[in-house]
Amino acid sequence: MMFNHKEVISMRYAKMLALFLSLITIGVSNIPSQDNVETKKLTKIRQKDDMKMVYIPAGTFQMGSNDGGSNEKPVHTVYLDAYYIDAYEVTNAQYLRFVVATGHREPEGYGYVNGNWQRGFKPWRDPNFNNPNQPVVCVSWEDARAYAEWVGASLPTEAQWEKAARGGLVGKKFPWGDEFPPRELVGNFADESAKKVFPDWSIITGYDDGYAYTAPVGKFAPNGYGLYDMAGNVWEWCLDAYESDYYGRSPERNPVNDNFTNVNSRVVRGNSWYVDDLYFLRCALRNHHVPGFTIDFIGFRCCSR
Repeated sequence: MMFNHKEVISMRYAKMLALFLSLITIGVSNIPSQDNVETKKLTKIRQKDDMKMVYIPAGTFQMGSNDGGSNEKPVHTVYLDAYYIDAYEVTNAQYLRFVVATGHREPEGYGYVNGNWQRGFKPWRDPNFNNPNQPVVCVSWEDARAYAEWVGASLPTEAQWEKAARGGLVGKKFPWGDEFPPRELVGNFADESAKKVFPDWSIITGYDDGYAYTAPVGKFAPNGYGLYDMAGNVWEWCLDAYESDYYGRSPERNPVNDNFTNVNSRVVRGNSWYVDDLYFLRCALRNHHVPGFTIDFIGFRCCSR
């Protein structure tokens, strides 16, 4: 539902709004921090939404993988200028600030309800998704871009996202390395916790993150750059138009596929609570959806120079 904050808000929506507004301060301040002396020098807080952003230094990295599909090939060298990327996925509490300030529509889309996918799902009215610190879901690529513009940022390019996800590691499959199960909990996937709620699901065995749906952001160990949930929780919109053969012609320096007019698909990265295969946890894994698609396993984070 959309509303103009300058007009009278319906009583039904006002009740939900009051609840969220009362929790915004708590929701943002309770995001856990594992800063050390070095990383504090390389982070900043975005004033508009109180998001912590992490500095990613300029330099080259190897993008893509020989272990995945043809759309991940060839492995190629990419140079990126320095940038900042959100330490966390954008939360319900932060996105609500945007809705209240701009009159943008409330999240709505496909939701997994009672074992079936349903249209018209409103995650802010569902206890499995409406915790202020859970990542906002059921937002389109256009919604995510509008939020990013509101906070003075952008969506990360696909290259910026992959470099950030790798956390400074070279030649590793996952944001934490190659091993699975890892030494500590590193993300939210379809695992033993999901099996308790969805007994018919196939799952990632030998791992239990404690959440069947989305988890509050920052609940698990960060990667080497201090970024959380780079594998799991929600897929994340990237700026790029998606083309399966783009790597074969992408420029080496600061690549971005901005062929938005001719390509009706946008990149998503990072896996989600719904994915049950280690293959999808890899840093190089590419996925895509049409830009207007909204569902309860896609969210986003922002990026800026």
